[in-house]
Amino acid sequence: MGVLLQVQTDFMSVPDVMQWIDMNRLSCVVTITLDGDREMTVYMEHGTIIYAASQHKGLRLGEYLAKTGAMSEVQVLQALGESRKSGISLIRYLADNKIIGLPALTEVFTNLVEDLLMEVVQVGMASVTVTSPLPDFVLNGPVHLQTGQLVFDAVRKLDELNRDRQQRDESIEKISRRLYEEDFQLPVLPNMLMQLISIMEDEKSTFQDMARIIMTDQVLISRILKVANSPFYAATGQVDSIQFAIVRLGMREIMNIVTAIQINSLNFTDVSKEKLQAILDDALKTAFMASGLARHCRLDPEEAFLGGLLLDLGKTVILSVAKDFNINQALLDDLLSEQHAQIGSLIAKKWNYPESIQNLIRYHHKKNFGGMVNRMIALVQVADNFIQTGTDKGIDPEVMAALAIPPEILTQTYETSIASFNQIKAS
Repeated sequence: MGVLLQVQTDFMSVPDVMQWIDMNRLSCVVTITLDGDREMTVYMEHGTIIYAASQHKGLRLGEYLAKTGAMSEVQVLQALGESRKSGISLIRYLADNKIIGLPALTEVFTNLVEDLLMEVVQVGMASVTVTSPLPDFVLNGPVHLQTGQLVFDAVRKLDELNRDRQQRDESIEKISRRLYEEDFQLPVLPNMLMQLISIMEDEKSTFQDMARIIMTDQVLISRILKVANSPFYAATGQVDSIQFAIVRLGMREIMNIVTAIQINSLNFTDVSKEKLQAILDDALKTAFMASGLARHCRLDPEEAFLGGLLLDLGKTVILSVAKDFNINQALLDDLLSEQHAQIGSLIAKKWNYPESIQNLIRYHHKKNFGGMVNRMIALVQVADNFIQTGTDKGIDPEVMAALAIPPEILTQTYETSIASFNQIKAS
């Protein structure tokens, strides 16, 4: 086997090497070595690309055929075995046996070679060896790709990807800076909630003071009574008046119910109604479930309810800020996951909720503190996870052990929470 060319890509790039082969209509093997050991091999006949192989997982013809649905993984393995027995390339075996139509096979192979070239160009440094003659197993291949066009398309796609990546990185940096500098508009707490919070902070206030404020809104009274008579509060018996509801359930519990109703009705002009409602609905479900689990675990159900209700409210602010920037859904999801707890804690602070609630929101994705599991944080984690998935799968075993909640209690509390939520939404 003769060596026609041996070069480093800092002297001559892979696209330049392949275009040189194309112009001279050479038949040869192009071996590209990346990172000292990874190899990609391109087989060229009279300047056209007829086959390619790679040691890089995910950049092999069989994997592309399976990924696109052209063949199943089992079919790919069988075809690979048969092609090796026959001493021919996989692409020729598939074409000769009419397993895949030539147009579809050409399309898959084109995508593979483009991605191989893009990978090589992205890596930067590589060594290239061009040898001849071609091995027998690739001769008489059914597919001949035009090298010049393929190289042009690969470089163009890579330029577009790099441009998009740069724009994305700039957008993420700007969003993160605005969030870090608190350069955003926090949602305003409804006036009635502000009044009720003041009453709750006043040790001299009575249930009559709370009732007097609530009774200014007849629609709210109706919704409170609907919640008070939902499956979640079934053990308290029938509740017919707001005064009786406050006496029976307690001022803190009524405060939580009002908060849930008011927050579920919040309007964020910069966030789509669908996304906003999904966040608020999940918040209400989580609040019910966290409160129910807290009763079983002998923790404060009112604190659990409020914490569950406010856990993900920070997502609304991030969505509002992100709308001004061009980022894809996957990146937006990362931002929501990474920063919503901190932003939610800021909202709770602005709304004058106690520090315990602020910390519950801020740390609700933390596993433990100094090796100790915080049971309230663990509880809202369980409630949040169960509402999102409908099961206890994905919940840390250490968290479950700290709470010691039987599976049947989880399921029962979940079902009761969903029933209560549905009753509220129907009101």
